[in-house]
Amino acid sequence: MKIILRFVIFISALSMISLKSDAQLDSVMSECRSFLDKNYISDGQQYMSLITGDQTAEFSVIFYGGNTYRIIICGGNETSELMFSLYDKYRNELFKSSDFNYTNYWDFQFESTVECFIEAGFSKNINISGFAVILVGLKK
Repeated sequence: MKIILRFVIFISALSMISLKSDAQLDSVMSECRSFLDKNYISDGQQYMSLITGDQTAEFSVIFYGGNTYRIIICGGNETSELMFSLYDKYRNELFKSSDFNYTNYWDFQFESTVECFIEAGFSKNINISGFAVILVGLKK
């Protein structure tokens, strides 16, 4: 009987953790979508990762020439030190949000089609964990 009770408690605890994570992720997604104002539509992708400590997440994205894009980043933490960087396929840095007071979004345009990498993480001077969600918007 004690084994069954422990199992039920364990499953209940896992369920509560899962529900809390889902609620946190929903909140982050809602925050990110708020930066897609009436002038931008989502590209249909949701790039997300759980980042722990000094880890980073990397996402590959293709941007088509002549379009105006908005990269948006939001996190599941109360910190404003969630940052993102944009690199071309040769790893040349094109943008770094920490150079712009950890802005949540950046608008830009390429003249030709470019394959890029978006890297997301927390500032190196803090040691926290949380969700990072990146949305890419396309100007209407």
